[in-house]
Amino acid sequence: MSLRTARYQGEALAEALGFRNPPVNVQLVAKRLGLKVVHVELGDDISGLLISKGDSTVIAVQESDPPNRQRFTIAHEIAHFQLRHQFEPGEHVHVDRGHIITPRNSRSSTGVDIKEIEANQFAACLLMPSKLLLERIKALKVKSLCDDNVEKLAGEFKVSEQAMTIRLSTLGFL
Repeated sequence: MSLRTARYQGEALAEALGFRNPPVNVQLVAKRLGLKVVHVELGDDISGLLISKGDSTVIAVQESDPPNRQRFTIAHEIAHFQLRHQFEPGEHVHVDRGHIITPRNSRSSTGVDIKEIEANQFAACLLMPSKLLLERIKALKVKSLCDDNVEKLAGEFKVSEQAMTIRLSTLGFL
């Protein structure tokens, strides 16, 4: 899998489910994919879990995280599901700790775990599809984006300003 493919799949999912205005409803996305989302206390530094057993998959989200963080976590776990990161024989639990990086092994703890990078890219594209983002940027009627615009866009898409800044930079708007 490539990062380009992960990005494309995130964008395509938002398009296929008919989201025409921000914010993308990640709870609805999960439901349409047959995923159950539960908000529970997961303990220190755990933002989300993707738990699969047979045909049943559940996304557990840290209930004490801020709403925008919960939305990104759900989108990130949807990404693992859609990108088939967890589909191997047997029962699996995929844990995301802290700031998205999963310290499952030495490679994961370096921040270069390709599955985590793919899931982050997919999640960003699902939550902030380029088509919707471009429409909202045009509606701002500004020559270049400033901090206030980033804050406004982050509010409309219900993501953190950091996530919006990264997405806008990736798309070449900043």
